[in-house]
Amino acid sequence: MPALTPEQLAFFDTEGYLHIPNALNDCDLDPVQAELESIVDRTAHRLLSEGKIDRDYAELPFAQRLIPLAQAEASAIDGLNIPGNLGEAIFDFFHNPRLLDLVESLVGPEIYANACQHLRAKLPATDNYAGHISKMEWARSTAWHQDLGVLLPEADDTLIVTTWIPLVDADEGNGTLIIYPRCHKQPLRKHIRPPDDMGGSFTVDPAELPPWDPIAIPVRRGGLLALHCRTPHSSQPNRSDAIRWSMDLRWNDARKANGRPHLPGLYVRSRESPELVVSEHREWLTAWKFARVASRGARSYRWD
Repeated sequence: MPALTPEQLAFFDTEGYLHIPNALNDCDLDPVQAELESIVDRTAHRLLSEGKIDRDYAELPFAQRLIPLAQAEASAIDGLNIPGNLGEAIFDFFHNPRLLDLVESLVGPEIYANACQHLRAKLPATDNYAGHISKMEWARSTAWHQDLGVLLPEADDTLIVTTWIPLVDADEGNGTLIIYPRCHKQPLRKHIRPPDDMGGSFTVDPAELPPWDPIAIPVRRGGLLALHCRTPHSSQPNRSDAIRWSMDLRWNDARKANGRPHLPGLYVRSRESPELVVSEHREWLTAWKFARVASRGARSYRWD
């Protein structure tokens, strides 16, 4: 995809977000989805062998198969998110040319895939799913937060752009993102511990939320939502009967502070120093292997 247009860049600068429909093709997303399906398939066969389920639910589509597994065992969602999932498909996706062309328009040609990345399976939280599933963290609302607020202050002068990319159509029913536009040029808002029924580590203090109404932005599979790191956003519980699968991937100029110095992000594009680009999957695996040890006790958040 070509670089963003001047009109799109101006919208992002004014509003603090940009919805880009049809940014990606099925061939861009299918390998990531297939990798997640493989993880779910392995989990299903483990639970079947342990007698916790009576069939593997292979007949269910991608957006539903994990649901009965999570009902049988809450840990069925483990291994889906980074760094539990360091698969080759997600590594390759960080280097996707179509995606990086868009990112380059916003952060420049020296692109760093920030270590603060997530693959999410937002489970249904409706009455149709009795038991603990509706109480699981990934089925809850996501508290209002700014992505800069979960990084260290060293990154306060860095533009970090989040690309929120659903693997299924996302709308208000299954928990698409809700944002407060036009406040990303204001100081970072104070974050506090969220209530017990909200997901996430910290939330914007309710007294500091903007005085105007937020907006929900439906995003179809293949589209993406680019967010400024100071744009407050959240999501409501998934009220559908299927999983809202999504990725939130963060990017910044590789020459600037990234806010997670003790964790291994990826230098994914460089015009100045292409030799710095991490192009081998095993390099990323090795970096995370050492980081799991070296980062123990390291501070990850600015808030007490």
